[in-house]
Amino acid sequence: MPTLTIETGGPARVTVRGPDGAWHAPEDAVRDRTASDRPGVLGMDLDPTDGSAIEPGYTAHFLVDGAAEVPVPRGTCRVVVERGPEHRRVERVVDVGTAGARVVCAPGRRADLAAEGWWSGDLHVHRPLTDAAAVLRAEDLHLGAFVTRWNEQAPSERGTGQAGRPGAADVCGGGGAAGGAVAPRDGAGGAPRAALTVDGDRHAVAPVTEDERGGGAVLLHGVDVPDLPGTGADDWWSPPARTLVDAARAAGAFVDAEKLTWWDAPVLVATGAPDAVGVLNNHFVPGGMLANEAWGRPRDRAAHPGPEGAARYQLGLWYRYLGLGLRLPASAGSASGVLPAPPGYDRVYVQAPGPLTVDGFYAGLRAGRSVVTNGPLLALDVGDVGPGASVPAGRHRVRAVARTAPGGAGTSAGGPAGSSARGSTVGSVPGPVRVELVVDGRVVAASDGPVLDAVLDLRGAGWVAARARQPDPRTIRLAHTSPVHIDGPGPDAAEHRAFFARWVADLTAAAHAEPARFPTAARRDEVLDLYDRAARFYR
Repeated sequence: MPTLTIETGGPARVTVRGPDGAWHAPEDAVRDRTASDRPGVLGMDLDPTDGSAIEPGYTAHFLVDGAAEVPVPRGTCRVVVERGPEHRRVERVVDVGTAGARVVCAPGRRADLAAEGWWSGDLHVHRPLTDAAAVLRAEDLHLGAFVTRWNEQAPSERGTGQAGRPGAADVCGGGGAAGGAVAPRDGAGGAPRAALTVDGDRHAVAPVTEDERGGGAVLLHGVDVPDLPGTGADDWWSPPARTLVDAARAAGAFVDAEKLTWWDAPVLVATGAPDAVGVLNNHFVPGGMLANEAWGRPRDRAAHPGPEGAARYQLGLWYRYLGLGLRLPASAGSASGVLPAPPGYDRVYVQAPGPLTVDGFYAGLRAGRSVVTNGPLLALDVGDVGPGASVPAGRHRVRAVARTAPGGAGTSAGGPAGSSARGSTVGSVPGPVRVELVVDGRVVAASDGPVLDAVLDLRGAGWVAARARQPDPRTIRLAHTSPVHIDGPGPDAAEHRAFFARWVADLTAAAHAEPARFPTAARRDEVLDLYDRAARFYR
């Protein structure tokens, strides 16, 4: 086969599709070898109106660090090169002859948020830690949280499969029948820390434990739980995730609620709020939207139909918690390595002083200085402060700006004699952006353009945030800031409390009606006590 030489000018993610319709890659390239283009979660649609769909081809991509040589058939090949949302996506159509071809596809930088004090991260990565350096560079990520322990994941997988850590001892000991006892070992503590740092300010955080069972998923950054409960019938609901969360937090861990549609989310929030919540999560993927709640609490499909409804439902849950006066910063994670999305597709930007440290990133996120996105680059100012800050009740100038990918893929580059390359931008740039200001869950101002500047009366309000949407025929491209909080008497939260009280009542009723959920009566009583604590919070 002839060779197609692709020069990217630096780290990047590349996809090559040949004239035969197949995808091609170097045999030894760094690739996502564990995700599926058609994940089983697609079978979790509860109603035909959910309409989850994924375009195949995600796993065809590979990572390069400046150049790659790809064996391809003779004929017309399509090359796509990307490096996260701060770089231009480049697409080329290349005619490859018997002598091969060469093409330059350098995804030039269009924004530099790190230079502005905003650092990119993905808090949910299921890729091998051995690939971390290549992943962080190619996706222009400054922090990736690599899951090293997951329910039913055999310890032998940790070095080769889902984000392994070869040769590393567990940093947390303990354990027992109650599941998940966490204790620091050798003074290491449980605060998130870098298992690997490249280029000085790109950090692969490990260990990270994901507890994903009947109540949902929670990510514990900084601890390894060696006796994590399994996913059998006796472990599905007991011990409650709260047990692991409390132990992890006592050891210094950062607690991220992976998404808010899980059954246990209102229990976790009511009994000790997580440090952040997954506003953009693994249901948002490049080739589609997983428009279901998996085994979480199903939405009202009449009120929230289809993929758009699924996204609105997730946002609405977050808005309800904020309406209770809770400070729950927005985080994001792709679950790359399980779901068909590259690391950083659903990413969070955190404001922190540079050069970036792991401690600085998590401190900024915990303080609410965050913006999540899988498309537009969004900024918010309320007066002279941004996300995570507070302002007194009153009239304030509010300004939101969304930067989006510009049209055009750059200049074409020729190959050797007998070959050619020409530029193409087909399908590469989504539509125009819409920017909205949200106060207490309601859109109060909007602009069909990148800049929205308004004076808002925020007396009696609880919070204000910005969001931006970019139309895409395949999926939902969304950016959202964490809120700016308003000091003063906020709106009545009775309706939100009643909503979550009903949710917890449903959990309690199921625990009484299905005793087989729990291995013993004592375990059931432990969970019922937890539900009772949550119910009291929402009264």
